[in-house]
Amino acid sequence: MAQNVAEVQVAPPTLTLRAGERSGLLATAFDRAGNVIPTVRVLWSSNNMLVARVDNNGNVTGIANGVAIIEGRVGSRKGSAVIQVVGGAPPATQQAPPLVTPSSDAALSGQPAGSGVATVLRIEPPTLYLLPSENVRASPRALKDDGSPAAPVAVTWKSFRPDIANVDANGVVVALALGQATVQVSSSSGLTATAPVVVQQADFAIQERGPIGLGPGELDTVHVVVPTQGGRLVSPLALQWTSSDPNVVRVSLAGVITAVNPGTATLAVSGLLQTKNVDVVVHRPVALLAVRPRWQDEVLVPVQGTTKFEAQALGTDRTPVPDAPLTWSVADTSVARFDPATATLTGVGAGKTQLVVKGPGQGLSVSWNVRVLAGAVRLSVTRIGLPLGRRFAVTASYIDDAGAVLGPATGLTWASESPQVASVSDDGTITGLDHGHGRVTATSPGGKTATVNVFVQGDFVVASSRSGPFQLYMGDRSNVAQLRRLVADSASDPAFSADGSRIAFTSTTLHGGRHDVAVMDADGGNVVRLANSSGSDSHAAFTPDGNAVVFQSDRTGHSQLFMQPVTGSDALQLTQEPTVNTLPTVSPDGETIAFVSTRDGSATVWLMAKDGSNQRPFTRAVSGKSTRPHFLRDGSLAYLLETRVNGRVMTQVWKADLPTGHVTPLTGTDLVIADYDVTATGDLLALVVNAQAGGKPLYRVFIRPAGIAGTAVPVPSTGTEQMVTPTFMP
Repeated sequence: MAQNVAEVQVAPPTLTLRAGERSGLLATAFDRAGNVIPTVRVLWSSNNMLVARVDNNGNVTGIANGVAIIEGRVGSRKGSAVIQVVGGAPPATQQAPPLVTPSSDAALSGQPAGSGVATVLRIEPPTLYLLPSENVRASPRALKDDGSPAAPVAVTWKSFRPDIANVDANGVVVALALGQATVQVSSSSGLTATAPVVVQQADFAIQERGPIGLGPGELDTVHVVVPTQGGRLVSPLALQWTSSDPNVVRVSLAGVITAVNPGTATLAVSGLLQTKNVDVVVHRPVALLAVRPRWQDEVLVPVQGTTKFEAQALGTDRTPVPDAPLTWSVADTSVARFDPATATLTGVGAGKTQLVVKGPGQGLSVSWNVRVLAGAVRLSVTRIGLPLGRRFAVTASYIDDAGAVLGPATGLTWASESPQVASVSDDGTITGLDHGHGRVTATSPGGKTATVNVFVQGDFVVASSRSGPFQLYMGDRSNVAQLRRLVADSASDPAFSADGSRIAFTSTTLHGGRHDVAVMDADGGNVVRLANSSGSDSHAAFTPDGNAVVFQSDRTGHSQLFMQPVTGSDALQLTQEPTVNTLPTVSPDGETIAFVSTRDGSATVWLMAKDGSNQRPFTRAVSGKSTRPHFLRDGSLAYLLETRVNGRVMTQVWKADLPTGHVTPLTGTDLVIADYDVTATGDLLALVVNAQAGGKPLYRVFIRPAGIAGTAVPVPSTGTEQMVTPTFMP
């Protein structure tokens, strides 16, 4: 029968006797299923016969002041009780009890199987916290240099403060008084290890919150912890367990409770000089769960939105079982969280998850599929300018109320308010179909929307005098013969924003004939005078994000460069030199500004950081006059170089790689170029050339591929019409 014993419990686990007093201990054997084995032979022993003795029936007699461990063994299984003897003469010596020479079983007990020679000893746990009169078993660990288990070694135990905590030959540490002690384990080969033992007076607590709900026949385990000692578990065998009504709930020596019949009982846990209680409610058997909403339906919840759920346990007669416990859980708490107290689910982040409610009993579970929709949709652009036939893919993200991105937006519905101007596909790709202004809207499954303003316009703008003063005209570079007037203001120097939806230009209409920088939509609408000074402002260039422009102004006496938001009036001065600084252009990453300065005595191209710092020359006056810098999409810089060879003026557009300074010609020397623009990809040029030698200049615009051998095609003009400051849509 002994081979079937899985556990032996000795009760009571602690006992205080006076010297000469006698009391009985009870040893109970359990099988693996927790059933009591009624007939077993128990072998009793005491680790300190000078303090307490035990007979073959478990009767203990106190001998002298001190502590002894009484052990009841059934085969290889054993249980123990701590016996404290008071009121008698002390043992024969006031020193710590002599170390017991352990049997081979005791000396090796508790060590994991391993191999090889041990080089290190350790004690588990490394620090022992105990309440007064509590006991716990410390386990030795024989280890090799690499930390793996070595072959078990015979060990002996010792306490350096046996008045605070004593230890027996099996490593069972007993707390005797408040304070701190140290226990040591030693091997015959000289290896040692120590562990501090802290004995503190502290309250224990029942870990399970009451009332504990169970159905008839169900089991649960109650755990006792010490909150102020890291929530460590107290051995249930060190405690006494009682039920106020065993007909409702029974409890074992190990804290296992068994529900018997419907009703309420109080479970009391006593020991270590304190008692704690918890109520146990045994409800009627539950047959099914009634829930709302229907579990078959997907539940849609917006981010930060809430949805109420209901679940009720029903008995076999379909009547409610209100005291039956229900357990709620969410599979992915980054998507949603659930408050059981209010039965409310709150959306946290866009995505899908499951909400599960479980009732008591096997198979009592209901789950809902939950989809959390973001609070809002954010699109990669809010404005875009497109020429005819060009396509642009808009991406979308879900965002929370603070604007933080939650992830890619899926399941959107896309629609165009003006499908004849711009169409949109199911994946958010917009195509420019006809000149005009339209809007494309993305709608989330939760009804949130986001909009893109789409301006489908020509991709080429030029200032022309065909109606008298210079005005801006727009056309498609594939058909520059069909130009249409864009704005009625007297204007020049057009420049597109990086997204093609806005145009900055120099106006002489808005401010009494002085030059002003203005910004308008790409279709010529919403013209806004930007600068607000008494000087002349001109030649604006957008920053890549379209939120600001850099321009030149003589408001301080010399032409200097300024940066100003398109929605504000405060301009930041970028250059301070008492020389002419003009014609700015901004790099695609927004970090560098190229401009023309005369501070070296002649016009040359300079570079600076976006805040005006680190101003430095890029071209040199000895190479010729350098003007009209333009950044390309790849970060290279184009500029116009004017030199004199044998008294003849020669002009040529060059492209430079900024990191290396390597330059490549984009035009030959066959034309005298007054101004130019280049496409963002650097494949096409618009050249301003004086078409009339001698007398008043007559400026015409020619479009040609980049390269020395390109053929120039004139933009059609009539009579004395002048064309200047061309620009391409990015």
